[in-house]
Amino acid sequence: MTTLLSPFFGAVSWLGELSLFLGRLLQGARRLPKRFDLFINQCEFIGVSSFGILSVAAVFMGAVLGYQLYTSFALFGAQAMVGGTIGVSLFREMAPVMGAIMVTGRAGAAIGAEVASMRVTEQIDALDVMGVDPFEYLVAPRVAAGMAMMPLLSVVFGAIATLAGCLIATSVLGLSMPVFWKTFRAWVDWVDFVHCVIKGATFGFALTTIGCFYGFRATGGARAVGLSTRSTVVATCLTILLLDYFWTMVLPVRAPKLFFH
Repeated sequence: MTTLLSPFFGAVSWLGELSLFLGRLLQGARRLPKRFDLFINQCEFIGVSSFGILSVAAVFMGAVLGYQLYTSFALFGAQAMVGGTIGVSLFREMAPVMGAIMVTGRAGAAIGAEVASMRVTEQIDALDVMGVDPFEYLVAPRVAAGMAMMPLLSVVFGAIATLAGCLIATSVLGLSMPVFWKTFRAWVDWVDFVHCVIKGATFGFALTTIGCFYGFRATGGARAVGLSTRSTVVATCLTILLLDYFWTMVLPVRAPKLFFH
């Protein structure tokens, strides 16, 4: 019986540890202005340093969307809807989700490995001994930077991918550029940017918090660092998909204009 219930007890224990971790995070976040320099450094690490790989991913994502949507809509003579469909699908869903997954692979994994390395080498214990709150010094600046930078990265991802989709649909496949942007302006609304920004901020909170959480839980030697990195990536990707479903159900949705002038 105990063996059958062990996964349940493990999940309850994990949730309890996460709840305590979030409580300590909130306490440390109150003193975040004292660590503004660390916050700026993390904004550079999470946001600016991720711009290159995010841009490359956005170009390929937009190019694939432009090609696939054009060839699919051409079967029904509805090529004019390509611009609006690309815009809505990117800013509502693909830009924040794919952007967060790319940042998780680059910055989230690095956060998990870095914090885990500090834990196994007792650097976090040294902070406690010196009277420095590790949540104020290590966790809060990273989480705040993730929440600040991911909405910006999501919007940038959507913009770059839209331009790439436009280039493929108009230059390669022959769609009229005015038609592309006419449907884009008719369909993409402020609601889509609300989706993009809120999802981006939530995903940024998730990927930084989970990375720090698994880093703090690391025990052992070098193997613990690898396990922390793996757990961070897997748990963050699943959390991003879960949060995406939640926000999609909660946030308002504006129906696109099927007929426009």
